[in-house]
Amino acid sequence: MVTTNDETVADGKGTESFSTTQSMTDEAVAARNQALTKVAIGALVGAALGGIAGALSNRGVVDSINDSLQGVGKTVKKTTSEIDRAIKGVGDAVQSVATGVNNTAQEINEAVRETAEGISGTVKSTVQTVQNTADDVQETVGSTVDTVKSVVEETTESVQQVSAPEETTLYKLVPVTSSEPNV
Repeated sequence: MVTTNDETVADGKGTESFSTTQSMTDEAVAARNQALTKVAIGALVGAALGGIAGALSNRGVVDSINDSLQGVGKTVKKTTSEIDRAIKGVGDAVQSVATGVNNTAQEINEAVRETAEGISGTVKSTVQTVQNTADDVQETVGSTVDTVKSVVEETTESVQQVSAPEETTLYKLVPVTSSEPNV
């Protein structure tokens, strides 16, 4: 494909025709545009570097840049120091809380252990007291049974030894009610 730079040439008959010297191919146009772009970028970079070099040649500008950089360095150093101090403070607080939790857990453990031992001692003592009481009751009941048994045996023997008289009269007692006069 053929492109032009939009310049036309008129021939003698009044018709327009394109100049063959001014016709370019697409590749040539792209190459020319690329070359111009490189020149423009180079000029901008050169101007920037020249400006920087010119500014750096001025002692006041260099001192101002150095002061700014030193100020940034001091600020960064101060900030990191404060962050370090804050982190150490957080670490100390966490350690303090952990120590407090550990101490509290140990105190709770000791209290629970002492309570469990106290309950165990009380239960053992109560069981021993109940056992002793049961033993005493059993012994008392056994002794009472033996005493009653002895008394019954002695009474039975006494009753068997007493002989009844030959003639006996049996009397019947009749209750008297209060509505009847006493006779």
